Amino acid sequence: MSSKRKTVKKIFLGLLACLVLFIAYTILFTEPRIKPITPAAAVPALDYAAIGEDAAADLQKYIRIATVRGRERDGALFLKAILDKRGIPSRLIAYPGKPDRVSLVAELKGKEQNKGGLILTSHIDVVEADAKEWAHPPFAGVRADGRIHGRGAVDTKGLGIMQLYAFLLAHEKKIPLETNLMFLAVADEESRSEHGMRFLIRDHRDIFKGYEYVWNEGGTGSRDVAIKGSKLFNIQLAEKGAVWLDLKSKATPGHGSTPPVSYAAKAMVDFLTEVQTIAAKTQIDDQAAAFFSSLSDVLPFPQSFALKRSRNPAVFPLIKKSINLSRHLIAMTRNTVSITGIDSHPMGINVITSETTGSLDMRILPGVDEKAMVEKVKQIGAKYGVEVTARHMEPGSISPMDGLLFRVMAGVAVKTVPGAIAAPFLSPGTTDSSYLRQIGIKCYGLIPALLTTEEIDGIHGKNESMAVDHLKVGIEILFKSVVEYNHQAGKTK
Repeated sequence: MSSKRKTVKKIFLGLLACLVLFIAYTILFTEPRIKPITPAAAVPALDYAAIGEDAAADLQKYIRIATVRGRERDGALFLKAILDKRGIPSRLIAYPGKPDRVSLVAELKGKEQNKGGLILTSHIDVVEADAKEWAHPPFAGVRADGRIHGRGAVDTKGLGIMQLYAFLLAHEKKIPLETNLMFLAVADEESRSEHGMRFLIRDHRDIFKGYEYVWNEGGTGSRDVAIKGSKLFNIQLAEKGAVWLDLKSKATPGHGSTPPVSYAAKAMVDFLTEVQTIAAKTQIDDQAAAFFSSLSDVLPFPQSFALKRSRNPAVFPLIKKSINLSRHLIAMTRNTVSITGIDSHPMGINVITSETTGSLDMRILPGVDEKAMVEKVKQIGAKYGVEVTARHMEPGSISPMDGLLFRVMAGVAVKTVPGAIAAPFLSPGTTDSSYLRQIGIKCYGLIPALLTTEEIDGIHGKNESMAVDHLKVGIEILFKSVVEYNHQAGKTK
């Protein structure tokens, strides 16, 4: 055999070996999965249907207190009265100079008071509601068709009532607590939390001493959403950061019939066209890979095969194609750029004005430097003569997938609801968890109810409602999670 033929054969065999190795890698290697804890704690037998009825009545009353970006004192006093009736002390903390902006704190002490504590938190305030668009008055707390209707039924008075009842049950059933348990209902979450969580962290940091975990909003259970027949608990463990920018371009005005090469409005349009390329890159991090891998449990082959290998170079193009079809998946895997305002201050159809202003809402993945992102946008702005000013910046945040609370939540949820799966979830929006993570607390978000698309759309939309059955299941999952968390905390001592 000639040396040339030997060389070709070696190359061929080398390529064949590489191909075999790549195929083996593709088949054998899968992305890491979450590791739910199989519940092992002894839990008292309870009539959750009856408990759910009591909770439904309290949710109706809670909704009737119209805490639209304010009036949290009335909501806090309502919660305090329920706690007082059970003999559980609580305290109200008001923002200085704003006596209606009130948060409530109640605690059950555990054996270990200096570490490992668990906080159940929700917010008292709600957003606006236009009664003309609703089937039932948004602040009447109407019960109809097995549902409680009203603003806040899901976001987050419904969650707050679930958490409150789990907290009450821990007290009434004398659950042995290894660590402290807190019920925390806060003001002002819907308006950036200046009078609520941020105020508590800044001026009342002591209340968080000894606490390691938080159960908050941010994720939901879902039924038949995106995947028919699916029952999925999306447990939020990460949130994107926010970069809000104000824009301005200025140039000489002129006549519309003789436009210059560049003028204020055109410069702004050209700038906005280029700045949107920042959102072009799809990034699958560990959390997103685990999310896709979890979804593989409810999909058939070949989708399940691909989802378990989302970062494999051979599979990624297929995953990316599916991502590009869903705005929710795009938000989970990309830095996004939304044009939220553009105004050329028009004077007449034939007048080129001298100034155009605009605004951008950018949401950045955890790990992306918000200041570096602003500088990148400013560099693009300099090319087109657009002035870029940062109005608000905050980084993304993330908690570990192997955190004890996350694993307990996942394990209890899937055991309580047969056929359900749990998945880690990155929230495109922000909650109070973003501030708590900044002080070292591990935060996870879940409204523990299998919501339909219509129910999810009611959040900040019209006809928001919570099924009484959702309250029952939610209280069961929360209470069993509290019991299991303390059982597991005792084992790790």
